[in-house]
Amino acid sequence: MKKTTLLWSALTVLLTALLGPLGAWAQGSIPFTIANNSPFPDTDLYVAIVGIDGAGNHVWINAANSQVLPMSSSYNTVTGPTISGNTGPGGNSKYAACFTRLSSIPNKTFTLPYIAGCRVFISKGQQLYLYFFGASGAPSGYAAPNPQNASDPNTGIMYEFIELTNNNTGFYGNTTRVDAFRYPMGLELWGNGYQKRTGELKTAADIVAAYKANVPTEFQGTVNNVTGEITFPSKTAAFQDGSNGTTAGPYGQYFKSYIDAIWNKYKSTDLIFYAGNAGVFKGRVDANDRLVVVGQSGAFAGRTGIINGRPTTQMAFEGKGLLDNRVGDGDCDLVVQAQMTAAINRHVVDVTTATPGQQNWYDATRYYQAAPANYYARFWHLPGISVDNLSYGFAYDDVNDQSATLHTPQPTKVVATFGGYAGQSPPATGVATVYKDCNYLGTAVSLPVGDYTLAALQSRGILNDDISSLKVNSGYEVVLYENDNYSGGSLTVGSAGNGCLVNNPLGTGNWNDKATSLRVRAASAAFSVTLQAEAANVNNGMTVETCSDTGGGQDMGYVDAGDYLVWNGITFPTTGSYLIEYRVASPSGGTISSDLNAGAIPFGNSTIPATGGWQTWTTVSKTVTVNAGTYNVGIFAQTGGWNINWVRISKSGSARAAAPADLQAATLYPNPAVDQLTLRTEAPLAGAPYRILNHYGQPVASGLLPAGGTVSVAKLPAGVYTLVVSGADGQLLTRRFMK
Repeated sequence: MKKTTLLWSALTVLLTALLGPLGAWAQGSIPFTIANNSPFPDTDLYVAIVGIDGAGNHVWINAANSQVLPMSSSYNTVTGPTISGNTGPGGNSKYAACFTRLSSIPNKTFTLPYIAGCRVFISKGQQLYLYFFGASGAPSGYAAPNPQNASDPNTGIMYEFIELTNNNTGFYGNTTRVDAFRYPMGLELWGNGYQKRTGELKTAADIVAAYKANVPTEFQGTVNNVTGEITFPSKTAAFQDGSNGTTAGPYGQYFKSYIDAIWNKYKSTDLIFYAGNAGVFKGRVDANDRLVVVGQSGAFAGRTGIINGRPTTQMAFEGKGLLDNRVGDGDCDLVVQAQMTAAINRHVVDVTTATPGQQNWYDATRYYQAAPANYYARFWHLPGISVDNLSYGFAYDDVNDQSATLHTPQPTKVVATFGGYAGQSPPATGVATVYKDCNYLGTAVSLPVGDYTLAALQSRGILNDDISSLKVNSGYEVVLYENDNYSGGSLTVGSAGNGCLVNNPLGTGNWNDKATSLRVRAASAAFSVTLQAEAANVNNGMTVETCSDTGGGQDMGYVDAGDYLVWNGITFPTTGSYLIEYRVASPSGGTISSDLNAGAIPFGNSTIPATGGWQTWTTVSKTVTVNAGTYNVGIFAQTGGWNINWVRISKSGSARAAAPADLQAATLYPNPAVDQLTLRTEAPLAGAPYRILNHYGQPVASGLLPAGGTVSVAKLPAGVYTLVVSGADGQLLTRRFMK
């Protein structure tokens, strides 16, 4: 057995630390159901739930009645086996009576309270033998199964588990293959308009057969042909390196040649790599064999991350040791170490090109393309193995969102499925499906009719600027918007769908990884297209400049009488009335007109009012009648002295409604902060209560937001924090920031 305090995968540990303190048990409680998609009867499956409460105490949940109980050695009343003289931590082969048969759990459902670092264990045939130390103090927590210990009392018992945290920022959970595969598992989460599942799609036998057919010789021995268990490579004898009392196996130095090539090459050549939101890093291996890189852009610009030596194969497989080590700027160190761990496992560090330049470590199509690589992890991402090809194949598989984590801030229910989804059809709850990758690959999320801001998309697992293809049911359409709250350029995709927004067949440019908000609606319900001024096909006389309007970007300025813009190939789907809106700014006012096909169809003049400044914006509109067809749309400066951000054309009666104030659309800056932090929202939040939590979830500052949304963080030490703001309508805003 091994002592555990419930610290699980890299992402979940971070979430548990960062996302705030847990609340009272009643708050946020949700139903958690265990579904059985295996050939085993419910009487043959046993369930236990262990975790940590809001006060940091180790607890367990009685699945039969949902009672939350502090761990105590007094529960160690079940006699377990004594293997090779191992009588357990208590010296009497007694273990916790914390398991309940699935058949004895009412409706197979228990109530999941706020709980951190939680595991839901499911074992087959008999309970597992967990030992409870206590709720707090030392020792505390519990001793978990330890497959590396030949005398562990759980030897030979088939079991699986779900990892999760449920707190005041929502539910986070995943199926995991970081340690082993023993039996297929599934996890499905529902929230306010959110529904998503993760887990395996095949039977246990089919998974084992597919694994053997898809991994090279070195990894064949990770399969136990008797039990069907597949063990993470570094936890098998063949991949041991002789350290920590182990006997060196034939593959104990599996990654050594690759790691040596990386370290040797980048002593004399700059290593430059793109790491998603973390930014671009650049640096070299120094004379002390340390990899030292500096953020060139993104969240860690100007900060230094260090890997304090050349990692071993075991460190690379498990993201430990030198790859889990705060050296100087600890947060930046850990980010760089996580990126390198993932890059080694996926074999994406270029060691063959003489001068590689900037490398994109976030191009998933390049993962696992050469040896040595973690072919165990690769397997779980193969098509047809896991839902959306996502899985936790190693500790930092959440780098570039390849993990199986589910999250929604407003969970309503959870279902864990023992046996996974073999033989089951995926749920189809929406009329449109968006995909992370081209050709309808990668993460897929089904959306019903509705309007989705960035916050609404993120609550469903759709990231900003991350949609590459989409399918749309007959009779419906999707309008993609470049910016949040349905602003910026737009693209309407009908029931033909779009297999790759890179080569957009609709002729409106590259829309891959560009959408920030969207609408799903009946095809006949509306038509709206936004024409960005700086994206016009023809510009006569105007000048591009930086724009401070909502959404930022650029506008066209220095407008003189006679200047004009033209957008080609704009289709009006039906004959009828259309609303034309001009987004303009002017210190003293002016006059604008619009037309179709170089003045062949004029729409007349509109007066631009004096807004008080070149970047003080307003919307001017007029209604016109247009016959169905495709036209070149132009605007003309009858008089100058104004700036223009965009032109929006909408079918009358379906013009874009003003977006309601959305707390989740708030922005927080600067990040990292120095002395002050400002929360910018569409609607004023003066007087809203706020809290700042440290990385342990403990409040370190609180108060009421002043007008302007700026609070002082000057007295806070350097670190990672979470700002929590309570809106008047019950919305809860959380934003991470660094200082």
